[in-house]
Amino acid sequence: MSNFDFPIIDAHVHTYRSREIGRQAMMGSGRTDYGGTPDEMLALMSRSGIEKAVMVNMTPIVDMFDAAAANLPADLSPTQRAEAEADLRRQMIGRLQRRNEWTCAVARDHPQLIPFIGLDPSMSAEDLVAEIDRRRDEGAHGIKLHPPNQRFLPTDRRLWPVYERAQELGLPIIFHSGAYALGTGHTDHAHPKHFPEVLSAFPRLTIVMAHLAFGDFTACADLARSHTNVFFDCCYVINGAEEQPELSDEAAAAALRQVGCDRVMFGSDYPWFDPVQDAARIQRLPLTNAEKRAVLHENAIRVLGL
Repeated sequence: MSNFDFPIIDAHVHTYRSREIGRQAMMGSGRTDYGGTPDEMLALMSRSGIEKAVMVNMTPIVDMFDAAAANLPADLSPTQRAEAEADLRRQMIGRLQRRNEWTCAVARDHPQLIPFIGLDPSMSAEDLVAEIDRRRDEGAHGIKLHPPNQRFLPTDRRLWPVYERAQELGLPIIFHSGAYALGTGHTDHAHPKHFPEVLSAFPRLTIVMAHLAFGDFTACADLARSHTNVFFDCCYVINGAEEQPELSDEAAAAALRQVGCDRVMFGSDYPWFDPVQDAARIQRLPLTNAEKRAVLHENAIRVLGL
């Protein structure tokens, strides 16, 4: 059971249909031996006092498309290749939709797992809005977008219909922000500089920047001061897996206060990291009990409407 006197909410986890799929998704970069299945996560939650976990599941459409397109016959004519690639894109969008359907179904069976769905800017505006509406009816609580993996900027106008509909429905959007550990090269797709335009254009849209922009605390603090609709989670940046963490406990506490303990939510990035270890790390930081409670519980309730 938990050592806390309040239930914990993990605002950033990933779940997979099988351990094999989860291990493949981590590409050897995980800090645990977990596989990311709902049953595994539920068992962790049961024994550690984690009341709810937010599944920020997404589908790597671009990576899957690139892999499939590389296997197309080399002798296709330009017209044939265009047709084949269009068919591949339809297949990948179908996979995204099936993953969203699965995520919502898991949450209906296990209400302590909160479903966020993935979308991709390669979808038409009509399909994007239709997917939001369909999955909201199935219980979706928000949206997850990953600019580096999906190769878009947050300011991409193809996503304006997503932001508009999410704002109308009160659905928060969680973005990967900052660097991308699994990227094949440098990318600034999720740099904090790309978020102010969206935050200003959609002032009633709740945006969560995951990973505290991978440690760019000054940029996060500046955004927090200038935009009331931006929030953050601390997964990866403040974790419990490292015996000698790059960010000391004192520096981690200072970073949370710099951004605002009322603006940052606890997240583990399970199965990459261990929710139990990560929550324990937050608990041992030199913060007040009220600050710990805000990060580990209250902010997620308020920001994500849990």
